[in-house]
Amino acid sequence: MPIAQANGIELYYEIHGKGEPLLLIMGLSHNCLSWKRSLSTLSKSFQVIIFDNRGTGRSSKPETPYSIELMAEDAKAVLDAANVQTANVYGISMGGMIAQRLAIAYPERVKSLVLGCTTSGGVNHVQPSAEIGMAMLSRASVTPEEAAWAAVPILYSQDFIDNHRDEIKEDIDVRLQIPTPPHGYMLQLQACLAHDTHAELDKISVPTLVIHGDDDKLVPFENGQTLSQRIKGAQFCVVPGAGHLYVTEAQDTVNKTVLEFLTAKV
Repeated sequence: MPIAQANGIELYYEIHGKGEPLLLIMGLSHNCLSWKRSLSTLSKSFQVIIFDNRGTGRSSKPETPYSIELMAEDAKAVLDAANVQTANVYGISMGGMIAQRLAIAYPERVKSLVLGCTTSGGVNHVQPSAEIGMAMLSRASVTPEEAAWAAVPILYSQDFIDNHRDEIKEDIDVRLQIPTPPHGYMLQLQACLAHDTHAELDKISVPTLVIHGDDDKLVPFENGQTLSQRIKGAQFCVVPGAGHLYVTEAQDTVNKTVLEFLTAKV
């Protein structure tokens, strides 16, 4: 079982496929299993590295403060353990925050960036509704299964909820294979709330693709617009009608877009 040592903890990681390295960084409370809708497609063209962030999956779950900066150091340690000097990096939601910080702190390690359903944070971050904010905080006080189903109206568009219940259940079943403990969720959430790269986005000089669903209730669409406008030369892919988990709602379209972008940059 591949393990990276980072900041006094162990990080579980896997490598799939061959080719140019591609590091995938997952979002809040999800582990690397949640890449299942992208992994098979991306690993046909790239050496894909996936891992469990601290607090989730098969990685250590310390009960000490987390930060996006610390988790970017974790991501770098995974690259080190995989003997990868430079990688394309694709992060979604919290993973996109980590990817931004990795590209800013270690530009020599990042060849290109894909930032999905994420934000630069800080005072310029467009907040979700107060009801969603409260719901996100309350998820730590219920069982993992209850939390997963309670998050459905937050993570998916209403049209997708109405017409694709089976796909949503598949997502939740994957998530519940290795449930994230409440403290891991809360420590990651606190790290997200403190995230702020807004004033540093001009330091990102690698080719960048920003992806955002225009019906994202958790990280409103305007945050994706801000990233695409402030990162020099960034491309912006809008996923019409999709909620936060566009990787489920529009998996084929988005995987094709990501592959086209990355292949052009290799």
